[in-house]
Amino acid sequence: MQLTRRLRLAALGMAAALLALAGCGGGAAGDGDTKVIRFAFAPDPVWDLMKDAGVIRQWEQTNGVRIETSTTWDEFTYFAGGHGDIVSMSTQETPVLEAETGIKTVTFGKYNYQRVPLLRRSGDPYRTLADVPKGSKICVSGPTSNTAFWTVLAKEMHGLDYRVGGGDFRLIVNDHFVNPTNLLRRDCEVAAVIPEAAVPQLRKGELEIMYDGKLPFQLYKEFAPVSDGKLHVLGNNFTATEEWFDNNRDLAIKFLELWQTGIDMWKEKKAETVARYPQHFSVESKEDIDFMTQFVSGDNDWFVDSPFLEDQAWIDSETAIWTIMKNLNPDNANFLAANAPTPRFETLSPSS
Repeated sequence: MQLTRRLRLAALGMAAALLALAGCGGGAAGDGDTKVIRFAFAPDPVWDLMKDAGVIRQWEQTNGVRIETSTTWDEFTYFAGGHGDIVSMSTQETPVLEAETGIKTVTFGKYNYQRVPLLRRSGDPYRTLADVPKGSKICVSGPTSNTAFWTVLAKEMHGLDYRVGGGDFRLIVNDHFVNPTNLLRRDCEVAAVIPEAAVPQLRKGELEIMYDGKLPFQLYKEFAPVSDGKLHVLGNNFTATEEWFDNNRDLAIKFLELWQTGIDMWKEKKAETVARYPQHFSVESKEDIDFMTQFVSGDNDWFVDSPFLEDQAWIDSETAIWTIMKNLNPDNANFLAANAPTPRFETLSPSS
């Protein structure tokens, strides 16, 4: 199913559900002088770290703000329903959202990078997609999401057509946590798998990361049409409705300052965070916890250093991926129409 049609159907269903919720008071603007930010976000270790340390409560009391969270893995659909002020959303999704819903957005912060690598079995000769025989099966988690990144990389670096339902390979859709086993069973030649889903297999050396061990955000600058030499592309940005952002610019800054606190806590307490919230990293044994801690301690840390967008050069490099998406095969679920909207990205500065 094309991304646009999938979004249209999902948005209609979500909108109906959220309208019902709003009728029960879910859309409250605040009590007295207390403002409310309606925020949709996937389960996240940094949020839990701040919450358990009392950071969020203190921030709310200091700023006279209450953050109403909706925990969901499908923030995209939640926002498409027209309810909520801020969501986390990938750079590649925002033009599609605006095109299909008419919702004007402003992306004003960043959080973490696209991180789903391609994996091979240990000893297999596939260094890149160009080494994988055409027609081979590739295990993926879906037609969009991280597949969208590998779609543009395949085209720009190798001239390959990478998509579900056609192209140069047979992309087989299964859950991230099933695909490592599928790969080892030779149900596919390579697989795109979130790192957390393959910790035991990576630790034991049964599976290896292709492209010399690089994750997507480490690869983008190798084919980006515009590059400032910094890390891109974001899997989670902080995106607000244009109406909310234009009326709450100061609050948007405070919101990013809260996340700066959380990111700093993560950078200082990676080992403690992985051990304390193993569910967020899909690890259980001490060996797996130690492996994941080591994995995110170096260049593979997919959390940004600062949630503030750097400058216009950074924005130009980040959003240049839209140009590639417009040049894809129109049959690709990740194709972006030539007349697709160009969403706003705004730089903000900390208040102190």
